[in-house]
Amino acid sequence: MVYVISGGPGFGKTSLISILSNTGYHTGNESVRDIIENQQLTNGEALPWKNVSNFELMIATQRIRFIEKISEHVTAFSDRGLPDQLAYSWYKGRTASGFLEESVKKYRYAPMVFITPPWEAIFTNDQIRQESFSEACKIHSFILKAYQGNGYQLIDLPLVSPAERIDFILQTINHHKTL
Repeated sequence: MVYVISGGPGFGKTSLISILSNTGYHTGNESVRDIIENQQLTNGEALPWKNVSNFELMIATQRIRFIEKISEHVTAFSDRGLPDQLAYSWYKGRTASGFLEESVKKYRYAPMVFITPPWEAIFTNDQIRQESFSEACKIHSFILKAYQGNGYQLIDLPLVSPAERIDFILQTINHHKTL
């Protein structure tokens, strides 16, 4: 079962995925950064400011591959999920492709989605993540809408250290497994 960790950009998701990976869990990394860096190095066209349709397709395909390779009996974690792409389309004022909308319905994650809420103290941006904190908060609201609109239960992570957030996630999952 793949659990998603999502939330606005720069709110701590990737740090958590890295710790979970180092602990031995299967993890699906955020592919957006890798795709952008690769496309920039190769003068590719699959960039959100050049060919958003190809960019969207590349990201969705990677996320689908990860979901398909994980057995339902294995606990795995994904840095974002397909509904995040819906949210980014909405944020940019676009309508998501039919492929993406169908993929969001077909490929389901665990019913609980862990949300990293806005936390200005840890927020940073860089060459790839160029949004301001305010913009990241707007994206965050679209992300919440995308997951809620697709029937997921959102669980806000506390504003504590990454290790404490991991403990919270694992305890929450174990608690729900025993119900």
